[in-house]
Amino acid sequence: MLEASKIIYENNDWLTFILAFILIVLVLVKVLFNEKLLDTNTLFFSKKYLLIYYNKEKNSVFNLFQLLLFTIQFLVISIIIYLGFDFFEQSILGYKSVYLFISILIIILIYFGFKFLSNFFLASIFNLQKVQNKLQYEKNSYLNNLVLWILPLLIFCIYLNSFQVIFFKITFTLFIVLLCVRYFLFIANNKKLVFNHIFYFILYLCALEIAPLIIIFKLTI
Repeated sequence: MLEASKIIYENNDWLTFILAFILIVLVLVKVLFNEKLLDTNTLFFSKKYLLIYYNKEKNSVFNLFQLLLFTIQFLVISIIIYLGFDFFEQSILGYKSVYLFISILIIILIYFGFKFLSNFFLASIFNLQKVQNKLQYEKNSYLNNLVLWILPLLIFCIYLNSFQVIFFKITFTLFIVLLCVRYFLFIANNKKLVFNHIFYFILYLCALEIAPLIIIFKLTI
């Protein structure tokens, strides 16, 4: 635990810069889209956000609001993975501090880019662009909610002087639990579509959710 604390202490400067950038983006989102941000933050409890905003944005799901929150998404997820490596694997990629973080950022961007292009390609082939847009919008919205909840806990993980490893374990466990909740809500919202095409849904999970993670994992160890 002392060794992990030393690692985090040594990296506080650049991590502070990353967190400051995330908070600046979040403040910008709040100024420009205050009500929308509040609805996003309660999405796990209410589908108000999906019911209201998708019908308004279905023709432009990649708008400024989504792009700003996507920036927060991949930075927060990268910090979680980075902290996990430093706490438990001692920089498994063979790099230290900021170099490890940059490597993780690139991998996360490749993962999201691969998923987006694969989804777009398959939706175009089977003429399912409208369905794919709706599903992608829901998954992305739930991930926005998850990241907004995890962000305050990450700040404690980085700057807490005592029990950092224990607190990170709690944060990481909550992150995994919320990911599971995200998938449960996603399936519940689209149960007719999922169960009427269960074979294609399983194929989708294997090909576009699990396979990219396995490929990236294999390439990085």
